[in-house]
Amino acid sequence: MTLNQLAVLIKVVELKSFSNAAEELYITQPGVSHSISNLESELGIKLIFRGKDGICLTETGVKVLKYARVVTTSIEQIRQEVAASLGLKTGKLKIGSFGSVSTNFLPGIMYLFKLRYPKIDLKVFEGTEDEIRDWILSRTIDIGFITFPCNSLETIPIISDDMMVVLPETHDLAAQKSISIEELAKYPMMVTWNSSCQTLVKEVFKSSTGKPPQWKYKVSNIGTLLAMIKEGLGIAIIPKLALSQDIPNVKILPLKPVFKRRIGLASITPFSDIAPATSAFVELTQKWIKNNLDL
Repeated sequence: MTLNQLAVLIKVVELKSFSNAAEELYITQPGVSHSISNLESELGIKLIFRGKDGICLTETGVKVLKYARVVTTSIEQIRQEVAASLGLKTGKLKIGSFGSVSTNFLPGIMYLFKLRYPKIDLKVFEGTEDEIRDWILSRTIDIGFITFPCNSLETIPIISDDMMVVLPETHDLAAQKSISIEELAKYPMMVTWNSSCQTLVKEVFKSSTGKPPQWKYKVSNIGTLLAMIKEGLGIAIIPKLALSQDIPNVKILPLKPVFKRRIGLASITPFSDIAPATSAFVELTQKWIKNNLDL
């Protein structure tokens, strides 16, 4: 068993394709197939099969992949530690991000990171927060942005932003300067079902009224939600960072009392033990947000 075989296995599963893995690893497709075949022969068991959705792992393959990622992550950490001791900033770093983070401040952080550490290969995996947690736990990525609470991972706080009430400008409550949860409880709510907003809104409703909100619509993204609000189909509580400055036909009002969403970085490894490239990203992220955002 070689490190190269483990790296090929990880890439094939990640891209769900032998040909795409070969292209990214700069080897031939027969070379990828040969590497996987040799690994399976040595272990004496099948790891991969072709299903309706492409490449799939066997039950044993799932377990092997977990340890393959642990091994390759440890090797990468060794390389980074040695490079750091020699005064070099090199390595690979995979981070996970979700919508409002990717839109509002990740590009600025990435730009500065590439300026300071041009030899660190930085890759971004964008998905839902559930996907980011799964990627961290499976070691697909090194670190990811999440919202609190997140009890299953090591976390460090980064930023917080206000949860805002978004409603049609013709709504009964639109003339107010702020809105309480008790007032909102009289109206059906809208929410993005695949984000942390649903959990946060449930939390603030239960703490204020003892009851969950009345869900009228659950949609998949903020854009759809805002379009429906503009048409007068409902109201929602949305994080400030997820909202643009000017949305026509819509009023954005603060909650009373103020309720905040907390965003942080999460890792499966304690932050005292993370690799140098990951540590550099955390430090730079904290500095960039402190210097560029006022929330």
